[in-house]
Amino acid sequence: MDTYDAGLNDLTGDRTPIPVNYVRNLLELTQEAGLDTGRLLARAGLDREAVYSAEPALRFDQFRRVMEGARSLSGDPAIGLALGRQLTVNAHGLLGYAAISSADLGEALELLERYFRTRTRLCLPRLRAQPRWVRFCLAEPYDLGDIREPYLEVVTAALVGGLRYLLGDRFRGATLELPYPAPPHAARYTEVLGMPVTFGKPVAALRFPARLMNERFALADPASRSMAARRCEEELRRLEIDQDWASRVRSRLMQAEGMLPSLEQLAGSFHLTSRTLRRHLAALGVSYRNLLEEVRMARAVRYLAANHPVQKVADLLGYADPSNFTRAFRRWTGHPPSYYRAGDYRD
Repeated sequence: MDTYDAGLNDLTGDRTPIPVNYVRNLLELTQEAGLDTGRLLARAGLDREAVYSAEPALRFDQFRRVMEGARSLSGDPAIGLALGRQLTVNAHGLLGYAAISSADLGEALELLERYFRTRTRLCLPRLRAQPRWVRFCLAEPYDLGDIREPYLEVVTAALVGGLRYLLGDRFRGATLELPYPAPPHAARYTEVLGMPVTFGKPVAALRFPARLMNERFALADPASRSMAARRCEEELRRLEIDQDWASRVRSRLMQAEGMLPSLEQLAGSFHLTSRTLRRHLAALGVSYRNLLEEVRMARAVRYLAANHPVQKVADLLGYADPSNFTRAFRRWTGHPPSYYRAGDYRD
């Protein structure tokens, strides 16, 4: 089974992958464009009752079929950007409410980093602050295949729109980095997002001046923020209980940057002993080493497909010696890294 198939199998079993209101917004977009939403739903194997029921989420495979159908029927390759721009802060439920009520941008982004998984686990945020610049990165726990670009378009456009809503004219000097080559509709990114966009980076990230972290919000309300954050924490705990230990470990590994954590370090982050975590994984028929290798392989293929040099990929994965990475890559895939960098595996 290759990385893509493994990722899709994990996502098919995911119980809370996509908030249903994201799909509702997508249907509104297609309807405004004069498309037949009934035909779109039928193509995705859904009906209006499934989308407008009280259920809070749809499975990933359902969302994927709706998104693919919308792109095909509309003929608009940038429909992900349009959907992300349409998703207001309020569309993100309690997380959006907590962000609006925060004291400043720094507090809002810390909340977003912790509770993003209550909205979707298809990408995981990491906040990286330096003296002059801040990078809000979006790690990818799964290989999303053909839907990767439109999905990241939705998320990044929604993130940019949310920050513009919260900061207004104060949101200046930001740039967006994306982890795939520039698509044919690359000019639409700058047009929709109103900022410079750079493609071919190792990870999706919004980069902006550090001074913005201290910008105060007009609707700051400590009591409301505390209440919303508490509800988000409760929801996160419910989701983690539903998630098996292999999925939890895989997600934590995908969030890590540089040198991946040891079993002991990862167990500590779950407030467990390494022996207990090893036992949880063994009960599922997997080991920490298996998951570590799986994550390294997925990251390596993604970085190489973005045409990063082998030396840089080795550094990003925590290998001091590129030759060790090359040997490991041959063991994982049966091919040298140059094979994936050249794009031959796509044929």
